[in-house]
Formats: sequence, C-alpha cells, structure tokens
Amino acid sequence: MKKYLSVCRKEMLLLLRDKAGLSMLFIMPVALIVISSLMQEFGWNSLSKDPSVQVLFVDNDRDSLGIKIKNGFIGSGSFKVIDSLANSPLTAITAREAVKKGDYLIAIVVPEAATRTMRSNVRLSVAKTLAGFGIGDPVLLNGIVFRDSVNVTIYFDPTVKTAFKNALISSVRENYYKIQTDWVFKTFNEEITLQMPMYKPPREAFNEVLRFSEEFPTYREVELIPNTTQHNVPAWTIFAMFFIVIPLTQSLIQEREGGSLFRLLTMPVSYMTLLMGKVGVYLVVCVVQTAAMLLAGVVLLPLFGLPMLVLGNDLPALLLMTLVVAMAAVGYGLMIGTIAKTHQQAAAFGSISVIILAAMGGLWVPIYLMPPFMKTFSLISPLNWAITGYYSIFVRGGSLWQIAPQALKLFLFFISTVLVTGIFHKYKHPLNI
Repeated sequence: MKKYLSVCRKEMLLLLRDKAGLSMLFIMPVALIVISSLMQEFGWNSLSKDPSVQVLFVDNDRDSLGIKIKNGFIGSGSFKVIDSLANSPLTAITAREAVKKGDYLIAIVVPEAATRTMRSNVRLSVAKTLAGFGIGDPVLLNGIVFRDSVNVTIYFDPTVKTAFKNALISSVRENYYKIQTDWVFKTFNEEITLQMPMYKPPREAFNEVLRFSEEFPTYREVELIPNTTQHNVPAWTIFAMFFIVIPLTQSLIQEREGGSLFRLLTMPVSYMTLLMGKVGVYLVVCVVQTAAMLLAGVVLLPLFGLPMLVLGNDLPALLLMTLVVAMAAVGYGLMIGTIAKTHQQAAAFGSISVIILAAMGGLWVPIYLMPPFMKTFSLISPLNWAITGYYSIFVRGGSLWQIAPQALKLFLFFISTVLVTGIFHKYKHPLNI
C-alpha cells in the first residue's frame, strides 16, 4: 500500500506541474456546456416556444379558406406569418423571389377563388350523395362536373431539410382536411334542412374523433421532458473525461523517452502498480471534472436562462456511473499511451478516436437521427453506454438497477484495456520498457 501511495504522489506532482493543461481540462468543458446549451435552447428548441420560423404568406383568396389556413399557422405557435415586405403587400412573384434569394425559407400562396372552388365542390359532392337517397335529381346532378382542385403553392429554400419540409406539408394538409370536413358537415345539414323542414341540425359542430397525446415514460411518477441541459451536461462531461487521453498518454510517453520508466522498474515495484497509480490519480481528475460540470448544470446554466440540471433522487447511481465512465476513460488512455510510439501518434490518434466515438455514441447527433448502419455501430461505442446511463438517471429517473447494464459494460471495457496495456507492455520490448 505504501508503494502504491508513493506512486500516486509522484503522479500527482507531475500532473500539478502542468497548471495550464490542467486548467484546460476543467475550463474548456464547462465553456462547451454553456455554449452548446445556449445554441440549442435558443436555436433549435425555440421552435417549440417562440414563433421563430418566418413564413411568407400570400392570400389571393381573401376569403374563408385563406383566412383559416393563415390562422392555423399563427395558432401553431411555431411560425411567424409575414404578409408584407417593405410596407407593400406580398404577391406570388415577390414571395417567390424572396425565397429564391435565400432571404426566407418558406412561402405559401393561396390561389384566387380558392374558397369558392372548395365550397362548390363540397356542395356538389353533398348533393350527389343525397341524390343517392332520393333527395334531389340524380340525372341533373350527374351532368355537373367538379371544379379543379384548389392548388396551394409552397415555395421552399433548397437548404430546408426534407424532414422539416414534409412536416410542414403534412401540417398544411391536415389543416385543409379539417376545414373541408367542417364544411361538408355544415353543407349536409343545410341541404337536409332545405329538403326536410322538420329536421333540426345538431347544435355542436363536428369534433375530432382521433386525438394524440404525448407522454415521456420514466421511472418517476412525475414525467420529465428531456431538455438541452439534460443532454449537454452529461454529453460534454463524458467527452471531457475521455479527452484525459491527451495528458495521460503524454505522461506515459515522457516516462519511456526520458528513461524514468526504466529507473522506476529497477525499484521493488511492479509495472501494474505504476499503472494503477496513474489510474488512481487520473480517476480523481475525472471525478473532479464531473463534479465541476454537474455544478455548472445546477448553478451556472440557470444564470443564462437555461433549465437547471436535476441530478435525480439516486445519488449512488450517479456516483457509480461517474466512476465507471472515468475508469473506462482512463483505461482507454493507458492503452493508447502504451501502444503509441511518439507524442504525435498518441495525440493524433487519441483525440481523433475520441471524437469518432463521441459522434458514433450519440453525444452530438441523437441516435434516432442516424441511418440504420450507424445505429448498429453506435452500440459498440463506450461513450454511447455512458450517455445512455446518464440519461437513465437524469431523464428517466432510473436507479442502480436501471444503469447496471451500462455500468457493467464500461467496467468490462476498463478491464479489457488494462489487460491489453499489460500484455502489450510485456511483449513489445525485451526489457519491458
């Protein structure tokens, strides 16, 4: 035990000498958490809070249909409807040119006489239906043809994502079908009332028979909706812990190149004791990193108007998850530092591999947005196991049992990296240095 503590003291002194590098391990991740959370909260997520997407709206109909479509966009809360530019009413030409120049992403043009066309088609459809029941003259009605369908034109900027474009078109169609259904029922009631004076139409208008409710199942009784804080704090915390690979590999290679490893091995201490000394010191660094970033999520982010991080009710689960993630990160650094021959190799491969694992693991792009083959690859990333475990605690309110699979994977990853490190060190050089 005394030997191990001496090795830990040696590693701690070496680490404290590089005050600039050590400070970057704490300052940079906190800055990334704040910046990325602000970008997402007041960028992407603002779509669900404030009308930020500007839509040019040209209403050539100037009647019920155009007004209802416009009110549908305004009522959604996700769009800001613009019907004039430079104090002049929009036209189809000016709206198209504005989208063509890239000044606006979307423009919608409702054609002239759209309401009249739609009402005419609805009345004809209702009349032909009632004629089948003997109400009206079917011979006369069969000679009347429907008018052309109403063609609402939507101009999209080429940079608009396909998913957003499809969602917008679906929203317009849904709004149109609601209006059409309402008119059909009203027309039925009007026609039947004309033919049958004794008929009394219902007082209530047509109500939707199918509705959708959103739920976010968690292990808590109170539901929690995932937010930017609950994603960015654990994501950048994991990223920062795995970036410990840079100073750790630097320490390993400096010992080999400077000859201090050879001198240490001449003492009555095993190579695994030296490794475990590094593990102990860098584990402390990772845990302190995590504490600083969790504190930023609880205290610092609310100062910028962002949601406060809720740590959950199971502190042992959070401590265990932090410990196994730190062990996996340190183990990965040990393995890279032992295999790499130079500082350049270790720095380049270590940093790039961590970035790739982070991208694969869903730290930057959610897994559900990835193509199928990338989803399969994400399952082998230890950073994916880590973020899944933190999600279980922060978002789903999970306990030790819920994070056990991810914790076990990370621990086994640590064991495997230490074994690879020991085996590679033993056989790569006759003098084991």
